[in-house]
Amino acid sequence: MVIERIGGFTVRRLPLPGGDAGTRMTLGLMQQLAVAGSKDLEVRSAAIEALDRAGAPDHEPFAALGAVFRYVRDRIRFVPDPVGTQAVQSPRATLSIGAGNCAQRATLIAAMARSIGIPASLRFRVIAANPRLPRAFSHVYVVAQVRGKRVALDPTYRENRPGYERAGTRMGDFLL
Repeated sequence: MVIERIGGFTVRRLPLPGGDAGTRMTLGLMQQLAVAGSKDLEVRSAAIEALDRAGAPDHEPFAALGAVFRYVRDRIRFVPDPVGTQAVQSPRATLSIGAGNCAQRATLIAAMARSIGIPASLRFRVIAANPRLPRAFSHVYVVAQVRGKRVALDPTYRENRPGYERAGTRMGDFLL
C-alpha cells in the first residue's frame, strides 16, 4: 500500500483483485467512506445547503432525498476514473474537488442523506451497464428505502430523476 498526502487528503493506493472480489472490496470501501462521511461537518453542511436551495420542507424524507440527489447531479461533475484505475474517495474529497465517478458520487449521496438523518435503508446497486461485458462491474448508484418505497438515486446523467434506473444486468445490492 502506497500512502501520500495530497491537498490535505490522504491517498492510499491498494492493489484491487479482479472480478467479484474487487467489486466487493470497492463496495466495502465505499460503505466505510459513506458512514464516516455522514459524520463529517462539511458533508452535513452541504446536505443542509441542498435542502435550503431546494426549499425542502422539514420532516419530508422524499423531498430531502430529491434535494440531495439534485445537488450531487447538478454540482458534482461526472469524471471517469484514470485509465486502469478504480478510484474511491471520501465524500469530503468529492465535495472539495467538485467531481467524481459514479462510485464517488454514490458515496457522497449516501453520506449526505445519512448526515441529515433521512430514515432510509441505503444500498449500493451494482450493475453491468455494458452489454458486451454482462458480468463486469461498470456502474453503481444508491437505492433508498423510505417509508416502504424504494427510490433509485443515480445522478450520472443530467436528465436522470430520483427513481430512474439504468438498464443493465443487476449484480447485486449491498446494504449500507
